[in-house]
This record gives sequence, structure tokens and C-alpha cells, in this order.
Amino acid sequence: MARRKDHTREELTELAIACGREIVIREGPAALTARRVAKAMGYTPGTLYNIFENIDALVAAINIGSMHQFADTLRSIRQQQASTEGRVRGIAQAYLDFHQQAPQLWSLLFAVPVQHESESYHQAIHAIFAQVTEAITPLSSSPTEARRKAKILWSTLHGICLLQQSGKLNVGQEDSAEELVAQFLDQFLAR
Repeated sequence: MARRKDHTREELTELAIACGREIVIREGPAALTARRVAKAMGYTPGTLYNIFENIDALVAAINIGSMHQFADTLRSIRQQQASTEGRVRGIAQAYLDFHQQAPQLWSLLFAVPVQHESESYHQAIHAIFAQVTEAITPLSSSPTEARRKAKILWSTLHGICLLQQSGKLNVGQEDSAEELVAQFLDQFLAR
């Protein structure tokens, strides 16, 4: 493939992220390779590696986009819900919705290990987790307890979704993820 100069570096970055995201949505995280993304872009893999250090950097960029969208969803929930319980239940439902509506992007974000460290990646994670912690703060006696409760909530949601996705949630009897999360939240929110 001949060298092309159709796009600026910024445009190439956005194109790579968009193409990578589409591959993940259609075929899952395992289908995300430099060769496939470059082909979808209409460029060589070398061009992709001029933009991203490695495939994990591209995965991180795709995940950052997903995290920004999810953070926006959480901000909207926190603005719309006046009560602590409403906010926590809204956050839990948003997590379930993300898993159900975009399972491949959810997997890329929450179930695929990423070997990438950057300030923008950590900021995107913090933009989500800080909102969860803030929503739980009224239920907590200290900032440390709020952070721990946020981790418990997040881990429970993640575990239920991961078990549902792998087909291992319904052992012995069928229970929906929504039912299990609702029962957990009843206990979690009880004072």
C-alpha cells in the first residue's frame, strides 16, 4: 500500500479509534489487531504504529472514549436523581445497561487486561469512580468508607455482569442480573 497523506495526525488518531471501536463492536475484543484496524483505515500497520505505541495504547484510547461516555451518563443520573438511593440505583442500572447495550465495548473496558499507563487513562477512570464514590458518600461515615463502599458496589456489579456474560450466572435456578442487583442494593442501601 502506498504512503498516504490524506489525513493529519489528529485525524488519523480519530480514524484509528473509530475503526478499532467498530471492529470491537462487530467482532469482539479478540478481533482487534493492528493489521485489521489499519486495513479498515485504508493505511498500513506501520501508520498505526506511528500513531500508537502498541495495540494496548489503541485499546486504551478506545476505552477512554467509552469511559467519557459512561462518565457523562453518570453525571446525568446524579443531576436527575435528588436522593442518594436514586443516584446509587441509577448508577447500578447504567452499569447494567452499558453491559447489555454494548457488551463488546464493556468487555474491552472491564474484562480485557490493558498494559497501558497514561494520565488521560487514569483521569478517565477517576471521572467515573469519583462520581460513584460521591454518590455513596452520604451513606458513609468517612471518605475512606465511601471509597470502599464504592469499590464493593462496583465489584458486585462487575461480577454479576461478568458471570452473566460467561453464562455462569444461573446456577441451579435462573435469576436476571437486574433481580440480583436489586436485591443486593436493597441490602447495600439498608441502614
